[in-house]
Amino acid sequence: LKSCLSSSGSIFNRSKSSVNGFGNSAASQTNRKNEEFNLVRRVSFSHRRVREYEVTLGDNPSVSSGAPLSLGWRYNPQENISSLDCHNETSESPSSSCPRIRRSMSELKISDQERHHRLRIDPNVSMEDIFDVLQSTEAARLERKESLTELKMEVLKRRQDML
Repeated sequence: LKSCLSSSGSIFNRSKSSVNGFGNSAASQTNRKNEEFNLVRRVSFSHRRVREYEVTLGDNPSVSSGAPLSLGWRYNPQENISSLDCHNETSESPSSSCPRIRRSMSELKISDQERHHRLRIDPNVSMEDIFDVLQSTEAARLERKESLTELKMEVLKRRQDML
């Protein structure tokens, strides 16, 4: 990631407050440390460089259903470079030349059917691999569920012991 880092004047403002030795000394020391120096830094970027990686079979048992996806090590060497001029604008008004678009969590989720389809078209992933991962993620989910149940039981037992 190439960037234009501009530290526009690391400005130190020395606090004018003084401690006269009276009152709460711990609070005075904390206030003095907090107010002694105020550092102002600014960073800006001129462009972004996006590298696309392969998507492959993952191992995260937190997936809601189906096989998990993960990023692989291989990537497309042709990077997408774009200017960030409009992304540095602070205005979020509709008249802005570069409107900001945020996707919701539901728009970011990939259905289990879509994940399965992506894995099936990957020549490096076999049906056996998918089956093995489905079994291991299900086993991990069951272990997590058992652990949570045991934890809840332990908490209930502690509460009963306190009574």
